[in-house]
Amino acid sequence: MKEIGVGARGKLSIGVNTLSSDILAAELRKYSERYPHITYKIQQNESAQLCKMVKERLIELAIVRFPLELDDFSIMPLKKEPFYFVSSAQDDRHSSAIRFEEMQAYPLILPSTEGLGVDHMILEEFSRRKLEVNLLSECSDIPMLLELVSSGFGATIVPEVVLKMHKGHELKFTRIDDTHLNAASGIIWLKDHYLSMAARNFIEQIKQ
Repeated sequence: MKEIGVGARGKLSIGVNTLSSDILAAELRKYSERYPHITYKIQQNESAQLCKMVKERLIELAIVRFPLELDDFSIMPLKKEPFYFVSSAQDDRHSSAIRFEEMQAYPLILPSTEGLGVDHMILEEFSRRKLEVNLLSECSDIPMLLELVSSGFGATIVPEVVLKMHKGHELKFTRIDDTHLNAASGIIWLKDHYLSMAARNFIEQIKQ
C-alpha cells in the first residue's frame, strides 16, 4: 500500500483530444520508465466529451483543445501551435504562404463538428475578416479527412500537430499568412477533488 501512495503502483487514466497531442507518447514512455508498475487507461475523444468524462470520474486527466468552458477544472496550459492550410499535393494555386482571402476559392473540409473547438476558431477567423467560407464538409475522423484532402475532394485547415502525427498522405502544407490564429491545448483535471498520486506525478513530470 505504501508503494501505491507514492505513485509507484496504480493506474493512470488519461484522455486525449481527437486531434491528439504529439507530447503524449513520449511523456508516457518517460513516465513508464520511472514508474514501471503503473498501468494505463487511455481514452481518445472530442474535448467536450473528455470534460464530461473527467466530471464523471471515468478518467482523471485529459489533454483538450481550447476554447472550452472550464470553470470546474484546474488547467495546465501546453504550448501553442500554428495552423496550416492543407491541400492535395497536386495543388499549384499558391506557393509558400496563403491568405484567408485566397482560401475562399477552396471547398473546405473542417475537422470536428460545427461550433466546437478548432472548427469554431476557424469559422470565427473568417467571420472576423468579413469573408465567406466555402464549407464543403465536416469530418470528425482525422485520417479520413486527410485522405479526402489527398484525393482532391477539398482542402482543410488543421493545427501543426495533425501533420506531425498523420504522415504518409500526399499533401501540400502551406503556412497561413497574416494571422494570429493558434491552436491552444492543455491538461485538465477536476478542481477541488481527489487526484491519485499517479495523476499528480504525471502532471509534475509535464511541468518539468
